[in-house]
Amino acid sequence: MVWDVLVILCSFRSPVGLQSRSIRLSAMATHIDAEKIENELQQRLISRMDSVRELVKSRQKVADARDALGAAEDEDARRYQAALTAGWTADELRSAGLSEPEKKLRVRKRATRRGASPTAAPAPQEQPGDTVEEAH
Repeated sequence: MVWDVLVILCSFRSPVGLQSRSIRLSAMATHIDAEKIENELQQRLISRMDSVRELVKSRQKVADARDALGAAEDEDARRYQAALTAGWTADELRSAGLSEPEKKLRVRKRATRRGASPTAAPAPQEQPGDTVEEAH
């Protein structure tokens, strides 16, 4: 005797939201298609990896833009200094709409230990606030 087909709804979370899938099982058939399951999971994994690849591309664009901005700011500062060296005053440049370039934050160099050789073991990690400015 053939049993009626049972319909089971399974829900799973996908990258695009909640989806509903139906799996039909008959009372007579209990075969699980491992290859089909593996292929479906592989497709989901590919989709997830594609999203990460796109994120990495985006982050690289941001890093490249930051590098380009830094180079442009350095060039601007050099050109501003060249204008001052050529005899323009900061007030004259400002009145023409050319303000002084923004100052970059300077990172303090850590003082090296006296008597430390280049082949010596690395110094223990310093805590924030333990930095020492070099005397000029």
